Amino acid sequence: LLKIISINSKFILLKNKTFSLLNIAGLSVGVACAALILLWAEDEITFNAFHEKGDRIFQVIENQTYEGKTYTFSATPGLLAGAMKAEIPEIAQSARMSWGDSYAFSLGDKSTFEEGYQVDSSFFDIFTFPWVAGDPKTALRETNSLVITERMAEKFFGVEPPLGKTLKVNNKDEFKITGVVKNPPPNSSLEFDWLASFRIFEKENTWWNDWNTNGMQTFVVLNAATDSAAVNGKLKDFIQKKEPDASAKPWLLSLADWHLRSEIKEGKQTGKGRIEYVRLFSIIAGFILLIACFNYMNLSTARSENRSREVGVRKVVGAGRRSLVGQFLGEALLTSLLATLLAVAILQIVLPGFNALVDKQLALNFANPRHL
Repeated sequence: LLKIISINSKFILLKNKTFSLLNIAGLSVGVACAALILLWAEDEITFNAFHEKGDRIFQVIENQTYEGKTYTFSATPGLLAGAMKAEIPEIAQSARMSWGDSYAFSLGDKSTFEEGYQVDSSFFDIFTFPWVAGDPKTALRETNSLVITERMAEKFFGVEPPLGKTLKVNNKDEFKITGVVKNPPPNSSLEFDWLASFRIFEKENTWWNDWNTNGMQTFVVLNAATDSAAVNGKLKDFIQKKEPDASAKPWLLSLADWHLRSEIKEGKQTGKGRIEYVRLFSIIAGFILLIACFNYMNLSTARSENRSREVGVRKVVGAGRRSLVGQFLGEALLTSLLATLLAVAILQIVLPGFNALVDKQLALNFANPRHL
């Protein structure tokens, strides 16, 4: 029966080429457009999701009130990270990070500028950037030690192991490579090609050990099953206990909110940000699919009268209700299958241009159940 339905469906599709082409083209364009939007939405929703402790990672930010208006800053005192770790039991680990620098690296006749940060060695206890070579516990122990990405390692050393070799930085200092990590994923808030010891930042900025001075980023990871609200309660006057004249009030911003819900007004999260675009475009993707389906149904309905004679003849020669239902369902499923295959082809063609438009590296992955 299935073979008969399949053969009949193919025959009908070939017999009515214009109708079949319109139906398949309409469905395939709808599926392709919706898939592009949903791939983008998936990338946005999974931003920073690769960190193993992601649900416990927070950035410490501050509120400061002037003339009745509250402002929020990401800059914190250099003494905050260590004091929090020592005095608040709920904090498992803390780390400081600079704002990012572009250094000139050179090796022989190779020279290039690369972006990176100075970080505490505890940075690797918080964030998950898989190691290719080196020990994260000791990699940044020395001041002139350097952790680089695979991308940077290949740029300077090709296939040779870079561990233990040196690079000249800004044409003056020699830095020893003590670790290599995988390239940060495209949907990561922290993008870098190198990480150096935070001691460099301390050496270049003598003001860092003043509670009244805010000039670096601070991150923490909480112990499992810890309520961040309880930690925020302890942080509220934490700096004032060290420096009564300070105005900063620190609090925790969850890793999950860095990209999607980053809007802050009057010292509080509004729940808004890029998540609004994700919702909006996901709804648009749904409407595109609905329009494609309605288009298919309208064309099929418009053509139904022309097929009434065919149905009558089939009934006369003995076709039952089930075989007729199977016939039409077979045609619909075959049309949908062909439209989906064509949509995949369209996606592969337009994805490079779409990636350039949205500045992402989206890809269709058939091993991902969501994509199927």
